[in-house]
Amino acid sequence: MARRLWILLLTFGLGFFWNPVAQAALTVDVTKSVSSALPIAIPSFGPGLPGQPSVAEVIRSDLSHSGLFRVLAPGSYPGDPHQPIEVKASSWSGIGATGLAIGDTQKQANGDYVVQVYVYNVQTGQELAARRYTCSPAELHMTAHHVADLIYQAFTGKAGPFAARIAYVRQIGNEYTLLVAESDGWNPHPVVRGRMPVFSPVWSPDNHRLAYVTYHDARAIIYIQNLATGQRQAVAPGGEIVSAPAFSPNGRELAYARAQGGATNLYVVDLATGQRRQLTHGSAINTSPSWAPDGQHLVFVSDRAGSPQIYSMDVAGGEVHRLTFSGNYNASPVYSPTGQDIAFIHRTGGVYALAVMRADGSDLRVLDAQGNCDHPSFAGNGQMILYGTQRGGRKVLAEASVDGKTLAILRGAAGEDSQPAWSH
Repeated sequence: MARRLWILLLTFGLGFFWNPVAQAALTVDVTKSVSSALPIAIPSFGPGLPGQPSVAEVIRSDLSHSGLFRVLAPGSYPGDPHQPIEVKASSWSGIGATGLAIGDTQKQANGDYVVQVYVYNVQTGQELAARRYTCSPAELHMTAHHVADLIYQAFTGKAGPFAARIAYVRQIGNEYTLLVAESDGWNPHPVVRGRMPVFSPVWSPDNHRLAYVTYHDARAIIYIQNLATGQRQAVAPGGEIVSAPAFSPNGRELAYARAQGGATNLYVVDLATGQRRQLTHGSAINTSPSWAPDGQHLVFVSDRAGSPQIYSMDVAGGEVHRLTFSGNYNASPVYSPTGQDIAFIHRTGGVYALAVMRADGSDLRVLDAQGNCDHPSFAGNGQMILYGTQRGGRKVLAEASVDGKTLAILRGAAGEDSQPAWSH
């Protein structure tokens, strides 16, 4: 039973379509936040584009679902300032605000938009950040994410996770679509769509390509697809059964698993030359590689000890070290951007839970055991993990903080969502 969850059996062909997808953004439901979430006010920033959330609405949503901010209701605001001269700190402290971000959105004669933002600590009256953004109408929603990142960093000292893209698989009926969207699900674009499942999407370090697994002629194939041109290349073509792609930190190599003769072993292929080398040997199942940020080490899953457990090894070869000893199922490991933590799926109490541990295997902590989880992926700031889970019998996406203090569920309007990956 466990093997079927992490080794994919492949059966049918796939049809591809390249039509645009018209889908709404993901609905975010914050189910857990820190008790000390910072109360912040975000006035209007002026009007946005018709039929789209305004800049302020995007910022409010981003900050709220981080779990670190409590956005105060606009109805309680003492005014709607757009320029620093209009700000009176005492008015905002009177409604309980600690933070304040004001700004303006102006359309220019050439059709572009200029967004200005000023971030304040209300308690001290200090201006923490100020920035001006220029963008096209199509970029306005993403610009609002950049503003949210600026505010996040001003108060936490860490880079924000919002101005990134996510890839995930949506299933509606018997059709599967690999989508790329903004971090809140806005502006989705299909990478591939068809009647066969798509698995394990992963971003290249430059975010220009996606690798993923799909079926062709009853075989699994890894494709690497250029998102700008749509061109793609097959990795290890010629009838091999391959899975679990992982780009090296420099983007020049791809680690993956290859099944042959009842065993599954790890390989690394040079994407420029096609030359490959085998990393693991023997009759066990070895899969789900993830590169350390230094490019010198991998973590992976193996059943060589009788059950799926997480191991580490030097990419150049050498001794393999077992990292997990708690439980009889630990899989889908992924390094954090700093290399200090590993997120993974840990079976506990009959549930495939999201967990995190230190890179040496110590300090295992369960972050979400409310539904079966899959495919964890770190945000670029290393503070949040995006993953698939289940709520109400439906597959949805979720975000959890590494410390386990915040949790948000992201639901699409239709279908089931899984296999998420955050861009770098």
